[in-house]
Amino acid sequence: MAFEIRGATPVDALQIARVHKRSREAYYGDALDPVDAARDRYPMWVDTLTRADTWCAVAVLHEDLVGFIAGHLPERDDLPAELSSLYVDPDRFGSGVGSALYQRFVDVVSSGTAELEVWDGNDRAKRFYAHRGWQPTEQIRAGVTGKPFVTWTLDLRPCKPDVRSRSSTGCR
Repeated sequence: MAFEIRGATPVDALQIARVHKRSREAYYGDALDPVDAARDRYPMWVDTLTRADTWCAVAVLHEDLVGFIAGHLPERDDLPAELSSLYVDPDRFGSGVGSALYQRFVDVVSSGTAELEVWDGNDRAKRFYAHRGWQPTEQIRAGVTGKPFVTWTLDLRPCKPDVRSRSSTGCR
């Protein structure tokens, strides 16, 4: 399957909102609040895609948007980048779309640290990020069905070998 990864534009907002809705339905399952599920996310994505502080890329297959990633790049080197959204259409789970979008984020950020939040009930997302070196922190906020949103971090700084132990730690 050959899909294109490109920068998102406000024209993509409707398809992004569709993927966002379908993906959330898949990972929340019965835990998804019906009122929240019915909320129109199109206006939110139009606003998001026109903000200067947001970075977003999309995966497109045969003119259909099948996934997207969004985040905020730090204004200073001592602040973390934020990966705020990584959603793939459920029909494309396991197809490599999420991995390709994620790689674009890593290429754009390239150094420093990054943060994201994962709903503790989303085992697929937790496996995805853990496999890529993200670490859960103790920082949480209220979630649904008694499962919190957990902040995860990633150190993107280049590796520096620890001469004493002859290993590289705390790096990608």
